[in-house]
Amino acid sequence: MKLSTTRRTLILVSATAVSTAVLAGCGTKHTDDHQNAAATGTPAAATASPSDTPSPSASAAPTPTDSASAGPSASRSPSAAASTGAGKTAKAAPSTQPGTAKPAPGNAAAAPATQPPVEKPVVAAPVPTAKPGAVALPPPPAPPAPHVPPLQSGCQPSKPQPDELKEAVGAALTAAAGQSRVLTLSSGGTDKLPPLPVNLVKAIAWQESGWQSGILACDGGIGTMQVMPNTVNWMNGKFGTTSDPKTLAGNVQLGTQLLNWLVAYYGDSSFGGKYDLSPDPVTGKTPLLDLVISAYNAGAGNVHYNAVTDPTTGEVVGSLDIPNPKYVSNVKALMSSQPWNKAG
Repeated sequence: MKLSTTRRTLILVSATAVSTAVLAGCGTKHTDDHQNAAATGTPAAATASPSDTPSPSASAAPTPTDSASAGPSASRSPSAAASTGAGKTAKAAPSTQPGTAKPAPGNAAAAPATQPPVEKPVVAAPVPTAKPGAVALPPPPAPPAPHVPPLQSGCQPSKPQPDELKEAVGAALTAAAGQSRVLTLSSGGTDKLPPLPVNLVKAIAWQESGWQSGILACDGGIGTMQVMPNTVNWMNGKFGTTSDPKTLAGNVQLGTQLLNWLVAYYGDSSFGGKYDLSPDPVTGKTPLLDLVISAYNAGAGNVHYNAVTDPTTGEVVGSLDIPNPKYVSNVKALMSSQPWNKAG
């Protein structure tokens, strides 16, 4: 009986000790949990802050320069930090996600607005107006066919004499174009003509001969300006000169004299005595220039400027009768491109 009581007492004492130990252990674990939570709370908040508050660089426009530049101040996103691993430095990449970066709304306004094309109104050519008083005499009968420059001819030209250097040809053309010539008019009076545009003279010489001073075309065109034999006496008589077409100076002189006469002839007969070859300020067209270029090749008797009535408006306008439009367009293109400046 005493033994049982003693055992009970021991059991109760043991149970009490166990319970006390268990309760003490539970209190320690709970305290440790709070301490761990307090210790890890600050880093967690610090890790979350970059994603909560984007840095200014995150909203930058996705240009190659911006995305490719990696500096010490470049910040990486949490996902980049996770992919690179602890203790490694993240490498800058072009936004890591192509196409995910969006330009700021203000950038769209910087793009130029597309403007619809402005249609210019079609302006009629000026009406032909004859010069009052003495005018340039009409041309001789037109040749049966336009002169064919040797460079465009299927017939092989000859070279009766050697070519002058291109520098010498260019200098001769410039000097001849710059002269202010005096032309004998139909009344016996004279008219002073302004200098010719240098690029016009050089372009026609390039179209006609490629600046070959010694060339002779199959149809009789001579030298740099491809002067025709019947033009020689005609121009020498008009301007009181004795130029020889077989010399560089004489050839260029005769060719520019012919251009001067064409300016006077069409200027007097159709433009009231005005010799301006620049574009018309109202129409933007160059009717006098086109007539002069065309007639130098085809003959003035084949080139005309007529007054016609527009059937839609009833307005009287000018109309060019040009048999060689390709020649005219070629010369005008040469005036702009000036290939002689690039040629060796």
